[in-house]
Amino acid sequence: MVIYDERLSVPRRWWLAVLVAAGALTAALLPLGPTAAAAAGALLVTAAVPALRWYGAVRIRICDGVLVAGPIVLRGEHTGAVEILDEAAAFAWRTRLAGPRARLLIRTYLPRAVRVEVAEPSLLCPYVYLSTRRPTALAAALAEARDRYAAPAATRG
Repeated sequence: MVIYDERLSVPRRWWLAVLVAAGALTAALLPLGPTAAAAAGALLVTAAVPALRWYGAVRIRICDGVLVAGPIVLRGEHTGAVEILDEAAAFAWRTRLAGPRARLLIRTYLPRAVRVEVAEPSLLCPYVYLSTRRPTALAAALAEARDRYAAPAATRG
């Protein structure tokens, strides 16, 4: 069962910037001829569109108690405290406070984030940093997954 699903797509202004850059390149190369100018603009768009789609295709999902965020996979019973980070705290945690062993999913166009402590020492990761548009909903979903799936793990030992 999917508890949370978010796609970290790039902002619309990035798409607009690609179109503006392609238009500017076309205009700058017009002295070389309209065919060359149009080809250069089309080439820029052809290269930039897949790059933006790839960069914005990362998803954060919590399904059946497992957090999957890009290459990060963390089971619900291994999550510890969840901290919602405002813009200033998120900037601090992705720059000067960032740990060398931490797993980070950074999208700088998303100013807010969630920091999840990892409670399993064998994973050798102190915390996971996730950029998100909806930090409150993500934190609630992580807490729900931890609460729902941590109890069976505690009784197994």
